[in-house]
Amino acid sequence: MDILLQQLLNGLSIASVITLIAVGVTLIFGLTGIINFAHGEFLMVGSIVTWLAVSSGISFWIAIVLAIVAVALMGFVLERGLFQFTLTRPTNGFIVSLGLIVVLQHIVIFLYDPNQKSIPRPLVTVWEVAGVRIASVRLMVILVTVAVVAATFMMVTRSRYGRALRASVEDRDTAALMGIPVRRYITGVFVLGSALAGLGGALLIALFPITPFTGGTMVMKGFAVALIGGLGNLSGAVVAGLILGLVEGFSAGYGFAEWTDAYSFGLMILVLLFRPHGLFGGTSGPKMA
Repeated sequence: MDILLQQLLNGLSIASVITLIAVGVTLIFGLTGIINFAHGEFLMVGSIVTWLAVSSGISFWIAIVLAIVAVALMGFVLERGLFQFTLTRPTNGFIVSLGLIVVLQHIVIFLYDPNQKSIPRPLVTVWEVAGVRIASVRLMVILVTVAVVAATFMMVTRSRYGRALRASVEDRDTAALMGIPVRRYITGVFVLGSALAGLGGALLIALFPITPFTGGTMVMKGFAVALIGGLGNLSGAVVAGLILGLVEGFSAGYGFAEWTDAYSFGLMILVLLFRPHGLFGGTSGPKMA
């Protein structure tokens, strides 16, 4: 039992980072129809910015802010410079994102080499409760994710901005006729999704060393979470992230730890076979102009 609880805690900390990716992916897809496979590289850049900042003597907590701002700015530049030209053809946006994976990886390798990079753990305290060792850094990752995702959910569901955003997702043309600046919202959602990836990257390098290729693995799991919950469904992505954390915890605790990826993607395949739009229903992307 102790081993199971330990693995569940470990699984949930990783699932937290994956959930941040999934929320970003699902927000961007919901409004733009673009499946941004380079989102994992956005996360990797967030990790690199954190590594650079901490290596320069900057506090980890300030490094998180720098990573969020840097990746959000990168998202703004790429949306305005590349993705805005693919909005009427999301397939082109998908291909652009594939190209960006290679470009971003090679830029990082050119500037900083392909070797692993890590930072000292920002929190080193470990508590032991009923035989379960609770690492403060893992608890921090979970709590930060819960707070950020809750704030994002409240913004989308309760605020005036969120209501306009959801109206834009439902029907972009009608929303524009009602005076909603849809074009500005698209940029805003892209920047928000990128900022979440930057945060995820900062939290990830607090747990594990990263390489320029880390984003590929993480984004695949992010898409698995988004698809299990329903692509374009924010609450679905959150619940699916929790499910993935439980699955990985159970598989590591009772099965073979090296099979955790297989279990996760196997679950995604089963869900898509029986519920093609995910457990909570997704969207097929925005209506095109």
